[in-house]
Parts: sequence; C-alpha cells; structure tokens
Amino acid sequence: MNSGPQANPGPSPNANSIASASVTANPSHAGEALGRYREHLAEIQTERDQLKVRDRTYGTIRVVLFLLALLFWLVGYYGDITIAQPIGWAAFIGFIVAVVLNEPVRDRLDALRRERSVFRRLVARIERDWDRLATTSLSRQLGEVELPAGQRDAAADLDLLGRASLFHLVSMTATTPGIRTLASWLTGPAIASDAIERTKAIETLAPLREERLRFYVTARKVAESSGDPDRFTHWATGPRWLASRKWLSGWANVSAILAIVFVISMVLGFLVLGSATWFKVGLFGLLGVGIINVTLTGVALGPAHAIFSIAMASRGAVDDYRELFAAAERLPTDKDANNNNTGNNDAGGIAHLRKIRETLVAGPRSAAAGMLALQKVAAAGALRQSAATFLIYLPLQAFALWDIRVLKRLEQWQENYSDVVAGWFESLGQFESLMSLAALRDEYPSWTTPEWKNDSSDRSVEAIEIGHPLLPDEVRVRNDVTVGPPGTLLLVTGSNMSGKSTMLRSIGLNVALAGTGAPVCATRFALPSIELATSIRVSDNLSEGVSFYMAELHRLKQVVDHARQLAEKKTECCCFYSTKSCKARTVANGKSQ
Repeated sequence: MNSGPQANPGPSPNANSIASASVTANPSHAGEALGRYREHLAEIQTERDQLKVRDRTYGTIRVVLFLLALLFWLVGYYGDITIAQPIGWAAFIGFIVAVVLNEPVRDRLDALRRERSVFRRLVARIERDWDRLATTSLSRQLGEVELPAGQRDAAADLDLLGRASLFHLVSMTATTPGIRTLASWLTGPAIASDAIERTKAIETLAPLREERLRFYVTARKVAESSGDPDRFTHWATGPRWLASRKWLSGWANVSAILAIVFVISMVLGFLVLGSATWFKVGLFGLLGVGIINVTLTGVALGPAHAIFSIAMASRGAVDDYRELFAAAERLPTDKDANNNNTGNNDAGGIAHLRKIRETLVAGPRSAAAGMLALQKVAAAGALRQSAATFLIYLPLQAFALWDIRVLKRLEQWQENYSDVVAGWFESLGQFESLMSLAALRDEYPSWTTPEWKNDSSDRSVEAIEIGHPLLPDEVRVRNDVTVGPPGTLLLVTGSNMSGKSTMLRSIGLNVALAGTGAPVCATRFALPSIELATSIRVSDNLSEGVSFYMAELHRLKQVVDHARQLAEKKTECCCFYSTKSCKARTVANGKSQ
C-alpha cells in the first residue's frame, strides 16, 4: 500500500487498451511563478524589517513620554512646582500622538503578515511542501467536509483530500464556503457542462494576478476574524425570535417613555418646583424601570445575546465579509470583454463570473448591499462590545432596553434578506474556488485544458504524457494511457514499487482536476463525463471481524451498486473503476459489456 505519491519509473502495460510509457521527466513549468513569489516574499520581509524598527521606536517613545507625563504631574501637583504641570500635559499629548502614529504601522505589519502567509502557501504549493500546506486548522476543516461513502473512499485512495493531497496543491481557499466548495468539486463527478463553464471562468481570472492576490489576503483576514458562516446562514434563514415575543418590544417603548417622564419629574422637582416629592417620585420610578429592565436582560434576553454573537460577532467581522463580497467588483464584465475583443471562451468565462458578480455586488439585495445594511445594525449593537462605549450602553439598556431595539432592526434585516443569504455564501465558495484554480492555470501554462467527449459512442479516457500532479516536476514520469471503451480492461503489471498504483492514481487525479475546470498534468487529456470509483487502499478490521479479502469484496460491491444507480438514472456519466489489483476499467451507464 502506498503512503503517498511516488515517482513512476515506467510500468509494463499489457491490456485490451494500450498504455505506452514515456520515461522522460519534464523540466519545471512553474519556475517563473516560483521566482515571482519568492521576489514578493523578499520585498515583504524588507518592508517588515523596516516597519519593525519604526514600531520599536514608537514603542520606546510612548513609554518614555508616558513616564515623563507621570513624573511631571507628580512634581507639579504634589511638589508645588507649577511649571511642571503643563510639561506633564505636553508629554501626555505627545504620548497620544505617538499612539496614533504607531497604529498605522501596526496595521501595516498585520497586513504584511497575511500577505506573507499567502505567498508562503503559493511557494509551498509549487515546492510540494505538504507539512507547511496541511495546517492544523485547514486539516480540521477538511475533516468536517461530509462525503458519501464512495466519494470518501475515492478521496482516500487518490489523495484528493488529506495531507499530501490534490486539495492542498490547488487550494488557496481560506473561508469555510470556499474550502467546502473546492473539496466537493474535487471529490464529485466530473461533469462536462460544469467543467467547461468553470474552465472558461478560470481562463478569464488567470491573468488577473494582482486582483487574485488581494482577494487571497482579504479571504485570510475574514477567516481569522469572522464568525461561522454556517451558523450565520442558519440564523438568517430560521425563525425570528422577537416576532413571537412582541410584548418585549412593547415594554421597551413603554419603559423608554416612563424613563423620560421620570427624568422630567426629577428635573421639575429639583430645579423648577423645588418639590422633594416630585424629585423622589421621579427617582424611585426611574430606579424601578432600571431594576425591571436589568432583570429582563439577565433572565429573558440570553437568546437575544446569542443571536448577536452569530449575526454580528463583531462590527469588524461584518465589515470583513462586506469587504470580501465587494472584491467581486473587480471581476471582469461584459463591457470589459467587448473592449478587449475577447473570444468566445473568455466571453463564456465572463458570463459565468457575471452570475457570481450579480449575486455578490450587483443590485439592492446583493451580498455587499446586505452586509452594508447589517453593518449599520452592528454599529448600534457594538455599543455593548466596546469598552469605550459601554458606559453609554448601560443607561440605554437599563432605561430603554437597547438590545431589544437592536434585535428588532436585526430581524427586519433577516426578513429582507433571509431568502438570498445562502446564495451569497454559495457564490462566495464558487468565487474563492475559481480564484484558487486560476492560480494553478497561471503557474502551469504547459498543463493542458481537458477535451470533453460528448459522443455517447466514445466513452474512453485518452491521455498523452499524463503525469502525477502531486509529484515534483523534476521526478515526474509521464505515460500515454487509454482506458476504455466500456467493458475493456487496462492491465498494468510490474514489480513492487515500479509505479503501477502511481500511474492509476495519475489518471484519477487528472480526472478530478478536469472536473473542477482546472488544467491537467498532461499534453492531451480527453474524457467523457465521468465518476470515480476506486479500490486501492483497502484494510481489514479485526474489531469488526472483517478480513482484508472481505473488505475488498465490500468495496467492490459499493462500486457495482454505484454503477447500477447510474444506470437507473440513465445518466450519460461513466463510472471509472481503479483498483490496486492491477486493472482499470470504465463502465458505461452501469453496464460492463
């Protein structure tokens, strides 16, 4: 059993279909991109070093000025040296100025940290540095992606997900929707119509290097600071909590009116009428309203605060998502296609991107517009989250139930956008996945665009100089392979560790790449719409009494059952079956001929 991708020194094929081996390794095709990324990293490091010096300087100045302010205040106010007082205040003002000037430096350092993270991942992808690519958080998110049993087995057999996997080679995704979408594209069936549309969009995005890099950085900023989009979508499309508790809204209005009346009573009693009775009535009435509202806050408003933590984890989190959605503004439009006189392929790609752009930034109910509206609500809700404004929040909550007013506006937003929120994040996932695959297209210009077979009579997979995409360019061995037509076998023989499984995985991995719309590691690759089924990494389970032989039978039964399901659906999709038992075959519409 192979633990990871291996170099293929050349299998010895013998089959109804022909597999002719070419044992020459290709030179690196991503050298230009690698040099460009390293140059960017060097520039980032130079700027970081300069900014760190400035940051340390500002830090020293801040400490010195603050200590001087304390010293001169002590001398001026307790030592009877009057002239020291204004000097202390001048030092304190200088301290505030240093803090203000230091803040942009730290913000830029934080931005450079994210940019460095992006370029390090881009470099690691080309160098196949799997330890750097498979971070703990990303591995956890991939582990949470739900897959059907057949797709999960194929993903494990072909290294589609996991540590040294195709996902890490192609992925620049950072948000949960992007990770989930790209993983589903890699593990799902390779459908010609979907793949062709994605390919056109990828070809359109590939030249937009600066736009892609800015998007990667923004996506990482969102992933670091924002709440869970799944919980947000569940809240936005779910029931409204306050709608079934209208008495809280009514009491919020009544308590605000009562608070105003009691304050007026106190003012009149103290300043106008000189009546202690009026003042006491107003004071005790105001205290009563405050006690009732504080009690309601602790007893009844727990679910409302939970909603706040989901819908607007912070004002900054809402703004981050708005910024990420707004990145779609930079997508090409039909006008750009006409101005550049692009061909049909680019026009088709722009048409696909236009759908994403319309969902994310165009129209009054776009994601960007919705997040802008939510940002205004989050600004009101942020009073309770900020230490600077908490003293303003306390009387508003105690005497007017401010949280209920924010929640009411929040549920009005929910009513306006609940039916489109899921579509926002679905489009974001597609956008982020296409941006990732566009980097692969830009980095490997020699990799070819797959050719899709629409003729139902030709259901074979044909490849010229196909290689294993997870192997470094300098050790990769390419082969000419044909699998099919349906009902035929490709028998690959050879000694142990000669590359038999590597060649079979090369076919499966490039089928998965083709299904996403990405370029494939081959000189030519032609295929029909296809689904992958594999039986390569099969293991026994002693705790359940399943031997290796029985485990193989169970896996084969899954493949046959899946092929029959395809036949019942009368789909045009073939089932490609790969096994370590030294054969590969295609099954047309579930029937082996």
